[in-house]
Amino acid sequence: MFDPIEVPPPPGPVVEFAQHVGRLHSLLDRVVVSAAGSCHLSRAEFDVLVALAAQSDGLRPRQLSEGLLLTTGGLSNILRRLQREGYIERQCEPSDRRGRMIRITAAGMALAREATFRVNASIERLLAPIDRMHLDQANAHLHLMLSDLGEDGPVHRLQGKVCPAQQGKQ
Repeated sequence: MFDPIEVPPPPGPVVEFAQHVGRLHSLLDRVVVSAAGSCHLSRAEFDVLVALAAQSDGLRPRQLSEGLLLTTGGLSNILRRLQREGYIERQCEPSDRRGRMIRITAAGMALAREATFRVNASIERLLAPIDRMHLDQANAHLHLMLSDLGEDGPVHRLQGKVCPAQQGKQ
């Protein structure tokens, strides 16, 4: 049992890393939510439109759900709103009548471009004080760490890229 007045031990490098990543995520999420909101999109709606914009043939709901780490229920609500606003279309697949493909419309593509421009500009402003070499190194290290955890694939999969760690597995 611990002495109640004993000072807790300082965090080790793993906890320190998690604290740094958590803080950076909070800062980034704040600017992304604000920029997407300026286009009347939630963060998740923005992510769905950008994923669909990168896939001209469309995506199945399951692909979106897995790639964006969204629940199927949450995704259904997002898709309903985007369809109601005319930004996406849900189409039956000729080869599988039960299957649906989600495709972005011209209006959705225009909105995705505008929102992406605003989000990217906001992130660039936030990270502008950071030395570019440090950003490049951090990006490379985080990519390797996520690959080691088997979690980097979705980032690249929905952008039509192959994760370097996954190249030999395909």
